[in-house]
This record gives sequence, C-alpha cells and structure tokens, in this order.
Amino acid sequence: MIAKDLSPRNKNPENIEHRKYIRLNVIFPVEFQFIDPETSGSISEIKQGFTRDVGKGGICLEVNNLEEGLEQVLREGKAKLDLRLHVPLARPETKAIAKIAWHEKIESGYPNKYLIGLSFLQIDPKDSKRIYFHARKVILTPAIIAVFFFFLVSGLAYFYSTGFKARVENIKLVEELSRLSTKKADLEKKIMEFDKEHGEIGDKIALNEGKIEKYKARIKDLEKFATDSNTKDKLIAYLKEDKEKTKMVMKHALYQRAMFDRKVGTLSKENIYLKNRVSKLTNRKVSTEDSLKDLLSSFSPIEEKNIASMYQWIKNHQSRRTGLVMSYEGDKNLEEWGFTYDQSLACQCFTLMGEQDNAKAILDFYKDKAERPEGAFANAYDSNTGKTVEYIVHSGPNIWLGIAVAQYTRKFKDEEYLSVAEDIARWLIALQKQDKEFGIRGGPKFGWFSTEHNLDAYALFGMLYKLTEDDRYLEAQNRTLEWLKKNSFNRLESRMNRGKGDATIATDTFAWAIASLGPGLLKESGMDPDQIMDFAETNCLVTVDYIRQDGENVKVTGFDFGKYEHMARGGVVSTEWTGQMIISFRIMADYYKQNSEFDKADYYNKKADYYFSEIEKMVIVSPSRIGQGQGCLPYANQEDVDTGHGWRVARGTRTGSTAGTAYTIFAKYNYNPLVLN
Repeated sequence: MIAKDLSPRNKNPENIEHRKYIRLNVIFPVEFQFIDPETSGSISEIKQGFTRDVGKGGICLEVNNLEEGLEQVLREGKAKLDLRLHVPLARPETKAIAKIAWHEKIESGYPNKYLIGLSFLQIDPKDSKRIYFHARKVILTPAIIAVFFFFLVSGLAYFYSTGFKARVENIKLVEELSRLSTKKADLEKKIMEFDKEHGEIGDKIALNEGKIEKYKARIKDLEKFATDSNTKDKLIAYLKEDKEKTKMVMKHALYQRAMFDRKVGTLSKENIYLKNRVSKLTNRKVSTEDSLKDLLSSFSPIEEKNIASMYQWIKNHQSRRTGLVMSYEGDKNLEEWGFTYDQSLACQCFTLMGEQDNAKAILDFYKDKAERPEGAFANAYDSNTGKTVEYIVHSGPNIWLGIAVAQYTRKFKDEEYLSVAEDIARWLIALQKQDKEFGIRGGPKFGWFSTEHNLDAYALFGMLYKLTEDDRYLEAQNRTLEWLKKNSFNRLESRMNRGKGDATIATDTFAWAIASLGPGLLKESGMDPDQIMDFAETNCLVTVDYIRQDGENVKVTGFDFGKYEHMARGGVVSTEWTGQMIISFRIMADYYKQNSEFDKADYYNKKADYYFSEIEKMVIVSPSRIGQGQGCLPYANQEDVDTGHGWRVARGTRTGSTAGTAYTIFAKYNYNPLVLN
C-alpha cells in the first residue's frame, strides 16, 4: 500500500528533502533522543514514537505528548535524532542518525501530537534495505496471502474437479464394461450351448445310424430265416405239428421285421429332423459369432482401459514408506494390513508390467526390514509401518514370496533378492525332512498337510533349480511330486483332495494342480487333467445375484471356494479363485493346441473367455482417496462369509481386494504365476 503524500505546514527551508523513494504505511516502534548537531550530545531523554510511513531514505515518525522545550527544539529543526528502530522479527534493533526534514502538529485530543519527517544521515545500507523491504513485505503480505489462498483454493478445486471428473469417467467406464461384459458373456454362453447341442445331436445321429444298421442287419437275418422256414415248411408238410410251430415262428419273425421297419423309418425321420436342427444351429452359431466379433471391436479398448485402471489401483495402494501394498480397501478391521501372499501377487503384477522399482520396493521390505518369527515371514504386516500384525507363520505365503522373487529374478536378470527365496527354500526343505513321506506341513506349529502348499512348493523348487542349477532343489521337487501322487489325488473321484487325509473339495487345488504340474505331467502321473477340470465345473461352479454399485442386479457365473451345497450361505463367486480357474482353462487350451488337438483347445479357450466376461461384471470403482476412483475387484460377491477353509471373506460390500484384482490382471494376460515364463 502506498501512503498518501503529506503536506506539512511547518517545514525547515534548509532541510527540505524531496522524497526520492515511495514511502509505505507501516507501523513499528521507534525509540529516539534529540542530540546536539555540533557535539552529538543528548539534549533529551529517550522518547518513544511510532512510524507512520517508511522509505529507503527516511521515515515519518508519529510522537505524542512532546514536552514544551522539545517542541521548541523541533520547531528550530536543527537538532538531530538518535534512533533505535524496533523492526518486528529483526534482531538486534536497528540504529540510525537522522535530521528533521519537516514537522506537523496534529490536533487530535492529545495535548500535542506531531508528525516528524526524518531523513537518514547515518544508517547501515543493509539496515536501510531491511527496513524498506520489511515494510514492503508487510504491505504486500495480505495480497500475497490472498493470492496464495486464491491459487490454493483454485488448485484444490482443480484437483477435486479433476479427481471427480476421473472418478465419473471411471464409473462410466466400469458401467460400460459391465454392460458389454454381460452382452459378451451371453453371446459366449450361447456359442458354447450351440456347440454342446451340436455335439449332442451329432452323437444322437451317430447312435441312430448305428441302430439303423443294426436293425437292417436283423431284418436281413429275419428275411433269410423266413426263406429257410418256407423251405422247411415244404419239406415237412407231412408233419402237421412241426408245420404249425414253423408258421408261428415265421409269424413272429415277420412281426419283428415289421417292427424293425417302423423303427428304421422313425429313426430316419428323426435323423432328418436332427440334421435340419444342426443346420439351423450352425447358422445361428455363425450369426452369434459375427455379433461377438462386432462387439469385441468396441469392447477391447474399454476392457484394456479397465485393466489399466485395476493395475493403477494396486499401484495407488503401495506405501512409499514400506513398499507394501494394502490387501483390502474398505474393511476397517484389516485397514493397512498387507498379507504376505498378497504382496507376492502385487510384486508379480509389477514384474509382469515391467515396473521394476515398484517390485523392488516390496522385496526390499522383506529382505531388509521384515520381522521373521519362527525363521520365516509372518502372514501379515502393517503396510504403513511395517510392524507384524499377524504372527502366524504358514508355509504357503512364504512359498509365494519365494515365487515372486523367482519371477522378478528371471524377468529383470537381477539376483539381488535371490537369497530371500533360497532362505525360504532351505526353511521348507527342513520342514520336508521332518516328515517320513517328505510332505510340507502348514507351518512349524501345524500338523496338517495341504495339497495347495505342496503344489506351490513343487513350483518354487523347480524355479530355483532353473535359476541356480542346484541339485538340492531338484531333489526337493521330486520328493514333493511323489508326496502329491500318494496323498493328494483322489482316484475314486478323479480330483484333488484338500490335503493329506482330507477329502474336502477346495477349488484352488484343481486350478493350481493344472498351473503347477501342468496337463502333461498330470497325465503321466495318472491324474487326468480333463477330469480334474470337469469335476471343478460340476461341483464348484455357481451362478449368483450381484448388486452393482449403480444398484443394478446382475447374474454372475463363477467359481465358489468349494462345493457350495455343503454351506448354509449358498453360492459365492470368488474373483480370485475364478481368476485361477480361468488361467487353468488357458493352460489346458495351450496344451491341446501344442498337441494339434484344436477342437479341445477351442473348447477350453471359450470357457476361459466366458468366465472372464462374467467376473468383469463385478468390477467396482474405488471410493477411497487412495484408490482415486480406479477400478478394482471385490474378493467375492458376498461379504464376511465362511469360505469353508478356516477363514472368512473380508467385510464390506464394496471392499476392493488386491488378490482378486491381481488375479483378474493375470487372467487377462494369460500369466501363470507358478511357471517361469
């Protein structure tokens, strides 16, 4: 603020100094004494005034209650002033010598009140600048603050509007994905139904044609029999009793022939109908496939954007402090928890996408910071602080962490964390040797043996052998395979058991048997992979109602954690376990494609496409400030329900899951975490 120019009525002609600088209206206290201009001795006590305005060359001083004697000194204008300026926040006080340039008496209720214009005679140039710039700062501060708040509010408004806009766009993107996924899934389902009916009709036509040939052969035999009977009838005409018997047999043969003729006619008509049905089905299938192709042209870009959004959601939940990724968004009981298994999946997502720094951040935590109770890593750590929050030590999460290290090592050709995986492997081998059959227990303090953990260990040992060529890992892998053959495969039902002596149905054992051992090795080991997959579909596939964020109720078909008829809760679709099954369908398709069995390959690929379209219906938009409106998957279509395997689904109807989201990304890119690619 620039002060108005004062026009003093009493000026000393000798000391008039025209202002060379603008002056600023700023108030701070000043102590002063009048001093003799010749001797520089004091001619007054110390007085106090306040600045009215400030410039680089001087100040305007406001003084109250000036004694009569000093008024005379002031009017004469010859005395100098010894000043002590107390500039706020300045240490020490500023000293100066000034002369009187002008003065003015103001009538304002005081006995006397003066404005005195002073020009500096002696002052440190640095102090002069400091006083002036302080005055400017004081004047400009309100404006600066106003501008700052303006930009702050504008920035917040911009970021809010940008975030809001992004969230709105993601909501629209997810809604479009759900709409197109529903349509895509319906078309894929129709095509599979056409294929199924086509196959059933083909089988029936073949059966009918077989029956027709059989009936024709029977008719031919009967005709021969009839001819033989006529001959016999002539030869033994004289034997009346034998003749009557022959006629009865012939009559029965003619009846049978007529019956077979009718059957042949009926089957021939049915085959004509069935062949017409096949023709119509073929035309409808072609039409449906054309519709699907048209849909995919607009669907693929939307699907790619949603997958990118899901990946960004995982990145957004990675702590800069620890490198860990939050496992669940929305369950207050698990807030900030980072399960070790989920860290493996997140790390593999980063590895899959080529983002080495993000993967390193997770592995750095486990290499340098993570507490290791019982010689291995705990099930869960606080993603923000790194403190252990679940001290249970299971074999499975440790194995999966080793798998993440192996995948990272192969992808980036970086062996910095290989020692972490080898430490885990040595710990597992020690557990393995404690069992006479070389099975790996659930953990140091557990007596049960899980098929899942041993399938995972088989994969890890194989990966480490490829990376290090250390025979210890090959031996451990072979021992694990023998244990799996003996204890995990249910030959009566042609499927995997949940564990040793445990015939409970667990869907992930079917998926991971395919992913870990592979269809070829399963067949060699007497475990039919087709039967395993068929058992999973027959017993674990469910169709449920799912209420989307916009309130729409949609049907979703996917895989439960086990056989849902055994559970009072009804069917539940798990996004993670459905993702695992989709990957297994792809593995089966690739296996049969490599073996030139293209019909089977096409069959399994269509299954994978259909179930992937189904779980895409469940994509939600993150409502949290961390998720920033990105897409993600809930862990299941119901909250807080019993999985049937000793743990429950997270709370919250809109709780985003790192595991469910990661496995959906894996399924999209046909990534098998249990094999080094």
